[in-house]
Amino acid sequence: MSSSKRTLRSTTAATSSASASETSTIPSSLHFPISSSSSSKPIRILAPGSKLPGLTTSELALLRKKQTRLASTASSTLFSLSTPTNLHTALKATLIFAQHEAGTAVCIDPAGWLLTCSHCFGDTEEEYLASKHKWLLFYTGLAVQVECRVWDPRRDLALLKIIAVESGTGAEKDDGEVPIFKSVALFSREPLPRTPVACIGQPGSDDLESTTKRKTKYNLVEVSYGMFRGMAPGADPQDNSEIGSLMHDAWTYWGHSGAPLVWDGDGTLVALHSSWDEETGMRRGIPLVAIKEFLRENLDAAVAANASL
Repeated sequence: MSSSKRTLRSTTAATSSASASETSTIPSSLHFPISSSSSSKPIRILAPGSKLPGLTTSELALLRKKQTRLASTASSTLFSLSTPTNLHTALKATLIFAQHEAGTAVCIDPAGWLLTCSHCFGDTEEEYLASKHKWLLFYTGLAVQVECRVWDPRRDLALLKIIAVESGTGAEKDDGEVPIFKSVALFSREPLPRTPVACIGQPGSDDLESTTKRKTKYNLVEVSYGMFRGMAPGADPQDNSEIGSLMHDAWTYWGHSGAPLVWDGDGTLVALHSSWDEETGMRRGIPLVAIKEFLRENLDAAVAANASL
């Protein structure tokens, strides 16, 4: 059995090691062109309680259920932080996927650019192309629709853009009436082993450790604490297609894929959680060096395109 385990879906949690020939066919990234027209399209503001586009009746019902739970626990989630001032922004910049399979993302630019794991949008190009748009929720219950603009299965990273917000509540606006979202900055240096981190993510609702079918009792947003444990020996930090190359020991569950790992000192982004090693129990993630290279290739051009319009 493979030691790699994704933590997004209960139905496809375990993954098998790919053969050399399969691995060689993994595309480095698949882009949806970030053109002037797509970048300049304003974020759509929808009235609260609207029939949200792209969702079936059952999917909308699940979103509303999660939205209600989040709104009822927002204050307690905020007050539960171990270092409130340092982690407030990181919590406010974290989003959870509204669909059953869970998943987490983090805002890394106030214009609404988000980062998550590519496998949250599919393990194959076909799955990705069929699910470019998803609805996510902030910890307060604020709903946003995103479009996946760049899908990089080798790094296991995806760049998303917020394209719709259910209401203006929870997102600030500048003088031009453009929503501004809370975002995290990147950690200023490469982390050293034993750097303390907080993981903010969405545990899945299905109890995978039970012999009978039952639900977990976790909150929709859980904050856990641990340490960066270094890089896996011999791992390529730019290749996280089978399992994350970074190691950490903050608690996670399936559904945490894409969850930000932030420095407990100031809430800056150290890594993304992606998977776990079932042989050692060590949690795995996407390291800062891969995130920086991915954003250098993709985000800067997108932000520049927005600024020039």
